[in-house]
Amino acid sequence: FTGKPVDGYPANRVVGTKALRGSGAGAGACPVARVRAADLGRVPAATRRRPLSPVVTAA
Repeated sequence: FTGKPVDGYPANRVVGTKALRGSGAGAGACPVARVRAADLGRVPAATRRRPLSPVVTAA
């Protein structure tokens, strides 16, 4: 991935990053996403051994 525009369109990743940082609504939504990601990282070992679908449904 070079990060350069293809066919005149910038890569979605670059556009999404600028939009999230630039807008007030995006900045407010970011911490919520970070908290959810952190919670998923703290899943107990017993839960991690089970299939993932019940864990995702509970979240």
